[in-house]
Amino acid sequence: MKTVKDSAERAGRDPDKVRVWSCFATIGDHIPEDIRLKKTVGRLATYLQGYGDLMVTTNNWDPAVLQRFRDDEFIKTFRGALDGIATTEQLEHVATLLPSEWLESAASGSPAECVASIRHQFDLGCDGVIMHGASPDDLAPIVREYRATRPVGVFDHLVANPGG
Repeated sequence: MKTVKDSAERAGRDPDKVRVWSCFATIGDHIPEDIRLKKTVGRLATYLQGYGDLMVTTNNWDPAVLQRFRDDEFIKTFRGALDGIATTEQLEHVATLLPSEWLESAASGSPAECVASIRHQFDLGCDGVIMHGASPDDLAPIVREYRATRPVGVFDHLVANPGG
């Protein structure tokens, strides 16, 4: 958040008027395990295939881990998006190449645990959270939990539209 607000100030913008939305992978444990693997390990690995250097730099991750991922024989010879066409067994192998902390930057677990992770995004200073990585049906139990426990009045000063 500090980077965004400082950058706004350097660009001559009022940092308090810059809205920051977290685009937050939200994958509840009510989703079957093989699909969760595709939406977590598969999705991250696909991102790493395309723009791994940017992700590593942005998240202050160890570049040596990315290099080990890229050097893996399976990764070197796989053609296509891992989250789209890799089998469960292949994704289980890919999971061994990724540190767990690289996957922890997503909401996972029960609907209540996902909501706690979403709320933490607000604690970090985000103005809104865009849940992604799952279908509307997959998100339904999480949205129900959030709706049932959303603090009254906390967000009344914000517009619901990210572009608004």
